[in-house]
Amino acid sequence: MSISTLLQVEGLTVAYSKAEVVHGISFTVGSGEFVTLLGRNGAGKSTVLHALSGLIPKRSGRILLGEENLSNADPLRIVKAGIIQVLEGHRIFGNLSVEDNLLLGTIAKHPRGDREKLANIYDLFPELRERRLEPAAALSGGQQQILAVAQGVIGEPKLLILDEPSSGLAPLVIDSILSVIRQLVNRGVAILLVEQLVEKALHHADKVYVLDAGRIVGCGTPAEIYEQNTLRTAYLGAAQS
Repeated sequence: MSISTLLQVEGLTVAYSKAEVVHGISFTVGSGEFVTLLGRNGAGKSTVLHALSGLIPKRSGRILLGEENLSNADPLRIVKAGIIQVLEGHRIFGNLSVEDNLLLGTIAKHPRGDREKLANIYDLFPELRERRLEPAAALSGGQQQILAVAQGVIGEPKLLILDEPSSGLAPLVIDSILSVIRQLVNRGVAILLVEQLVEKALHHADKVYVLDAGRIVGCGTPAEIYEQNTLRTAYLGAAQS
């Protein structure tokens, strides 16, 4: 079964001051496709995600979501178009309740918040229902990361971008988050994941891109990536050196 292209990135170049760190890369994410971007620390993975979300400027390149050109869009327009990023770390508002944090995830499309979306989120993340009236700061680190992911999901993205969701978490929490992400894919949400846990990323992904020094050096299914020396040299080899 063919997958229609949702996100199309063409010739994306990003620089910090005069230093170019992403060098004209191109890639796609299909509707309902789970894509992971692998590479060692400093390869440019988070820079790519931030450029897609409009959090940092691009030097050049084109970004299309469906037929909508988001190349020069600001973050609010990008979110309204259907791209939502969950940033690395527990980026939640600790002084607000769990439920208020979730409602913040709906305000781009519903300025006063959309409480009707809460029931579905609590079905996906039942541990949040139990703590919904508590301050988010009272949650454990793993629960705060689950809340951050849920805050992205409740915005009903076409493409959900996740930057290192496993960082600092226990294995059971990581598996829980990845299981929910796979459920979203089954519902037609596209996923773009940056993850340092290579085995887990490959286990869940439909397609993999390998980034090294700001360039894509490998692309394929997880099975194909296992066979490519690019993953070993660009990621595992660097980690062992």
